[in-house]
Amino acid sequence: MKNTLMLTGAAVAAATALAQPRGFDKPPPPAPAQPLQVPPLAEAALPNGVRVATAERHGLPLVTAMLLVEAGSLLDPPGKAGLASLAFTLTGKGTKPPKGPERDAATIAIAAETLGGSLEIDTGARSSRIAMTVPLNRLDESLALMAEVLRTPSFPAEELERSRAQSLDAIKLNLSDPGALSGLLARRLYWGDTPNGIVTTAASLQRITREDVVAFHRRVVRPELVTLVLAGDVEPARARALAEKHFGAWPSNRMAVPVTPAAPPRPMAASSVLLDLPGAGQAAVVVTAPYAAFGNQPEQKARLRAGAVANTVLGVGYSSRINQEVRIKRGLSYGASSGVETLVGGGTLTTFAQTKNASAGEVAKLLAGEIVKLGREDVPAAELAARQQVLVGDFGRQLETTAGLAATAADQLLRRRALGELQQLPAELLAVDAPRVREFAGEFWKPEQLRTVIVADLKAAGPGLREQFPQALVVRSADLDLGSATLLRRK
Repeated sequence: MKNTLMLTGAAVAAATALAQPRGFDKPPPPAPAQPLQVPPLAEAALPNGVRVATAERHGLPLVTAMLLVEAGSLLDPPGKAGLASLAFTLTGKGTKPPKGPERDAATIAIAAETLGGSLEIDTGARSSRIAMTVPLNRLDESLALMAEVLRTPSFPAEELERSRAQSLDAIKLNLSDPGALSGLLARRLYWGDTPNGIVTTAASLQRITREDVVAFHRRVVRPELVTLVLAGDVEPARARALAEKHFGAWPSNRMAVPVTPAAPPRPMAASSVLLDLPGAGQAAVVVTAPYAAFGNQPEQKARLRAGAVANTVLGVGYSSRINQEVRIKRGLSYGASSGVETLVGGGTLTTFAQTKNASAGEVAKLLAGEIVKLGREDVPAAELAARQQVLVGDFGRQLETTAGLAATAADQLLRRRALGELQQLPAELLAVDAPRVREFAGEFWKPEQLRTVIVADLKAAGPGLREQFPQALVVRSADLDLGSATLLRRK
């Protein structure tokens, strides 16, 4: 019976194939490429200084609400790195509104879930964000909860200690992770003892008191530094009305508005660091170079667009140059990538790969070589076009979700740029030509400007690594102090 069924099935399939029109099994040709559509964007401001940004995406009754506060880790006072992150984390751990009951961390979390979302709190270098993605019919209640969390945190002492302990555990874990360590060392090496170069350490966290947290929050959480971003199924008029309801009566505290420092980098004397991490199963390799700072003059904007294309050619995606050289051609890593950070005083390009201890030097040489090469040769037309499509495609995917749309709008506002400029961004990125990419890379990515960090088991890496970097600062992990100007623990 089994064989009969198999024969019958084969016969039916053959008869069906004969009955189909010729060419039926060929897929249709692809449709013409559609231009990227940026959703409608609008801006407004309340009399007290709170800004309101709306990014409309209709068709699904969903909205991402974000409170963007222009205050981040760059405002940490000397010796207390980690204060901004700790302060904003604690806003979601307890509230004490002037009207209504107090809430603890569990009650706040339950309230957010009841509204169909969850509170997401994040702190970066220049800003901090509180966000929720909720159904449209729960937006009003969600904004009430977010306003309460932002404006009336109670900063419970027990939650401060719990958050501090969690941060200390994360630091301890990072000190044993080659990838995390290499990134922290690269930041210290390039930025030096500027606000951009300071990293949170166990010592700096231990110095932070509850009084520090309260004072920091009072100083930075104020109408002039807050923007409400609503992305999704909401119109500008409705967004303005909700902002007026929840933030319109919020008075300023009359203190001087804090200004984020714009210190340029002060690189450390060493151009390379080799950190010995005995027992490390893999080496982490980072090569950094300068990058353009924020700027809103036409030439500054054009330079940043060229830099974005150059970075995408270099290390964004599977077909990027460093991934081709390190992974595809030589199999030295599971992947190599690059990213850029643009701050007020300057910026950095960071290339990264993890590899075997013995091949760390080879990978470092490959990363540096590809960085410098971009400043010496024009990118071939076909490669440039493909990489630009990757960049524009990434931008388009960011706009597909309400959360991504809100983040895009927030980033644009943080740069002090009009939201409407995002409409032209895809075309402007596609207009960057090969000479402009080469000019950018030649300006910023000179050989003498590169800095290298390798975290590895130096014994397993072999003597060739030290010979490749004879002037490197060599640090044992037991002697490392990321808070020290020399990176070395005092003895």
